[in-house]
Amino acid sequence: MTTDIGPDVAALPPLPQGASGGCPFAPPAGTAKLQEESPLAKVSLPDGSWAWLATTHELVREILTHPGFSANPRSEGFPRWNLPGGTDLPMSMTHADPPLHTELRAMVAGAFTPRRISRLRPDIERITLERCAAVEQLPQPFDFVTEFATPIPAMAISLLLGVPTDALEFFERNVRLVLAHDDLASAERDQAKLALLEYVMKLIGQKRAEPDDHLLSKLMTDHPGLSDLDLVSFVALLLFAGFSTTAHMIELSALTLAQRPELAERARKDPSVIPVLVEELLRYHAVVRDSPRRAAVEDIEIGGVTIREGEGVIASIQAANWDPAAFPAPEMIDLERPRGPRHLAFGHGIHVCLGVGLARLELEVVLEHLVTRYPDLRLAVPVDEISFRTTTHLHGCYELPVDLGLRNTRS
Repeated sequence: MTTDIGPDVAALPPLPQGASGGCPFAPPAGTAKLQEESPLAKVSLPDGSWAWLATTHELVREILTHPGFSANPRSEGFPRWNLPGGTDLPMSMTHADPPLHTELRAMVAGAFTPRRISRLRPDIERITLERCAAVEQLPQPFDFVTEFATPIPAMAISLLLGVPTDALEFFERNVRLVLAHDDLASAERDQAKLALLEYVMKLIGQKRAEPDDHLLSKLMTDHPGLSDLDLVSFVALLLFAGFSTTAHMIELSALTLAQRPELAERARKDPSVIPVLVEELLRYHAVVRDSPRRAAVEDIEIGGVTIREGEGVIASIQAANWDPAAFPAPEMIDLERPRGPRHLAFGHGIHVCLGVGLARLELEVVLEHLVTRYPDLRLAVPVDEISFRTTTHLHGCYELPVDLGLRNTRS
């Protein structure tokens, strides 16, 4: 452990947070300057601590693959200023290092193979079509976040877990409340958490008694030593890592299509570009903001500096995805972008998102239906009146009033 005295935190530039001051999807103000002048810089954090901030694609990739960095929030120096629970976070794949991480990931990897994900396509198609039918009956405009973007990934996760049909509405509603707006009454959110916990425990009991081929049963069958608490932790990880990010990407993608109708027109005329559009939207929006976070467990030479054991690092995926050295003109959504580095929206290295295949499938299906069914999709308010999540861990919209324009397309 190093005994070096830390920097004068008050003299450090603050961690860039909040709005960019221009495009609501761009990295926070100050990011580009750091990226150009000091791509691996010491920054002060809101709680009075400090950490290294990496802002280039190359550095972020290197940090996320280096074995000398720990993902465990209990590690000394880990940047945890706004993590709920601080060092008391329950252990999960997200926070584990090898060999525990390897063991935990292997337990659930089988549920996310390309073959198993492809088998979900008919269900994702059905869920999306049901949502389309539902919102077409609503008075226009309506809130796209609560009526469309949120239910689809919630229902997808429920399918993965094997939630019975008669409980789908209950499950989706409570998931939505638990992960709802920051200003939702805490009592209402706590009530939803309790209802969801009680239901998941009940579901675990049902799966133990009558196993099926869904994820929970597979975990129990393949790993009989897992406790109910272990299984609840896995469900929580799926909900927070696999639901919120996809929901925000769906709403931000719809917002972009409403703003950029030429993109929707291109995809409508040539559906083969939809996967390309999905990848560009993932890069452009990068809903994960102030993470991944790591702590050095040894002295590491990287980016021309030495990160000492016990020092924290923030690898900014959002900044990396807007790095002009990797993605020329990153502020543009370019469907002809030359083949080059891959975006890091799903992370990189051993902690790359396990549900990447499911997220891509959902986004491709949703975009296909949005561009084909709603050529006149438009925002119901100016962009500068939309309330964005600029101070939370994930970027997205609190609300997104849209009009499907059905008066112009259907009787």
